[in-house]
Amino acid sequence: MPYSYTNRHGKIHFFRAVETKSGKFRYYVTTSDEYPNLIEEVPRGFEVVEHPHDAKVVIRKEKPILTTYEEKEIVYDAINEFAGVNDFFIHAEVDYLSVYHSQFNYTAGIDENLTREEAIEIYGKEIERWMKFYSALRFRLVDQEKRLFQTERVVYTGYHGHTFNPCGKIAPIEKVAVEFGQHLGKKTFFEIEPNDPGEFYVFTLE
Repeated sequence: MPYSYTNRHGKIHFFRAVETKSGKFRYYVTTSDEYPNLIEEVPRGFEVVEHPHDAKVVIRKEKPILTTYEEKEIVYDAINEFAGVNDFFIHAEVDYLSVYHSQFNYTAGIDENLTREEAIEIYGKEIERWMKFYSALRFRLVDQEKRLFQTERVVYTGYHGHTFNPCGKIAPIEKVAVEFGQHLGKKTFFEIEPNDPGEFYVFTLE
């Protein structure tokens, strides 16, 4: 039986293994199960990943996740309890924990932030098949031994462009998740001042 992956939009994906002239294999994503060269398991050293923004599925070389499940849960709990967004998830990628909120939630709370149920009630169940998510706040693990994180918030550089700038002190995730997460989805979000270029803050435990 071929290996399959179903993304959050409910679309089933399969993966083809195509041999190159050098005898190696390249892997491709397809939504058809009629190809003869579909893989039955993910090859060693590869992983199947769903992009957090649009649920696009890719197969790629495996990347390590340096953050822990517990740290991810800490961020989720802080956003769930203190932030203004109502439909979100936490995405772990290498040394980042990023907060992704749906297109019906607003970074700075300029309009009502809808729950998933409210979005479905207004736009219909099919909304889940094309809903996109965006990140404006993330936490980067900068000290693996002491488990310290640097907060980064989005800075818009044009109509479509943006970057992320560090904010505040480097600190344990329990501290920064609440300190900065509480502003997401509220008018106070852009009151978070990015650090000056080259400025380096260190949090010390007293």
